[in-house]
Amino acid sequence: MRVEHSRRLLNLFRTTELWVATGAFGLMVLVAAADVALREFTGQGLDGAREAAVLLMVVLVLTGFGLATAAGRQLRPRFADGLTPEAWQPAMKRFADGLTALIYLMLAILAAVLVAQSVTLAELTPVLRLPSALIQLALPLAFTTGALRHLIYAYRPEIRPADEIALINTDRESPS
Repeated sequence: MRVEHSRRLLNLFRTTELWVATGAFGLMVLVAAADVALREFTGQGLDGAREAAVLLMVVLVLTGFGLATAAGRQLRPRFADGLTPEAWQPAMKRFADGLTALIYLMLAILAAVLVAQSVTLAELTPVLRLPSALIQLALPLAFTTGALRHLIYAYRPEIRPADEIALINTDRESPS
């Protein structure tokens, strides 16, 4: 895969995740605002508003996971960063991205099994009575895009975003 194709695919993932996250957040705010407004004016809220807000938050969090990775702001253990020589760091990053891709792929498969079981059992959400698989589908999609993203980073490390680590200077003197 050429670098341009890799960048294009990563940009497609990021753009899609941005649209989904923005839509989920907008709907969540709209549902919550409608619920509050109805409670104020009629004394009774919007049926299912709380469940809808929670389900939209799940979608928002799962898309945020991909967006954080795309920006180099994902959470990762950093305790072992200095355990290998500096010359090994590029290979270690490739290995870590490959291992992360493998873990995400396994999680995507497990999540797909969960979705398939929900479809087979015709499970519905408690209040809204929506098919549970609609919301659960966010899991295999998030893990699959995460796996593909890290696979691309392992294959093309030059397009991997730099880790954005906020360092805190602990050597500063405290004000007296």
